[in-house]
Amino acid sequence: MLAGLVLLSASCQTAGYNTGERVQIDCDRSPIQSSWSNVYTPTWGKCYRVTSERAEVMSTVHLRHFQIPGGHADVVHHVAGHNTFITQGDLRSAVRTYNNVAANGTDWGEPRNETMGGQEYETQTFLLSGKSCTAFRVKAAPAATLPGYRSATYGYACANRLDRELVERLLPSFSYDVARAENAPVTPIPPTPAKRS
Repeated sequence: MLAGLVLLSASCQTAGYNTGERVQIDCDRSPIQSSWSNVYTPTWGKCYRVTSERAEVMSTVHLRHFQIPGGHADVVHHVAGHNTFITQGDLRSAVRTYNNVAANGTDWGEPRNETMGGQEYETQTFLLSGKSCTAFRVKAAPAATLPGYRSATYGYACANRLDRELVERLLPSFSYDVARAENAPVTPIPPTPAKRS
C-alpha cells in the first residue's frame, strides 16, 4: 500500500508521527468524507491509518470503505511527510493494490482525463464480479521542490449499474482533510498471524 514512495534524506523527528502504525480510527474523524447522504460507511465497515515501516520514509495512508447506491467504493488518501514524495504509476496498478481488484478486475477501458465538480480526475472503467466499476485518481499538482507529489488520492467504485450520472455525483462528493484525524482516538490493528506451512 505504500508503494511509490521516494526518499530525499533520512529524517523522522516530527512530532505526532509514528513509524509502523496500523490503526483503526473513528470514521467520523477520517480525512476521507462524503457530502452525499447516500454514501456512508456501514456499521461493519472500518476506517484505517497506516504509516511507513521505515523511519527514514514519512508517509501516512488513510483508507475508507463506503456503501454507495447499488454498490461500494474504496478510497485511499496517501500523504507524504518531510523529505518524502510520492511517485504515481498508472491508475490500474494503483487500484490493483486491492486484492479483489487484482484477482478479479477485467475488461479494463482506456484511462481518461475528465473534470467533475471543478476537480480534475483520471478515470478508468472495468468490471468486477459482474458489477460495472470506475477507478479514479484525483489529479494533483506536483510538489514545488520535489520530483513527485505530496499526496495521492485514488480508489474505485462499483455498482450494479454504475452510470455516468452516479460517477459525476459520487466523485465530487468526496473530500480529503488530514486535519480531521489529528488527535483522533485510535485502536491498534493486531499483526496478521504468520501462515504455517
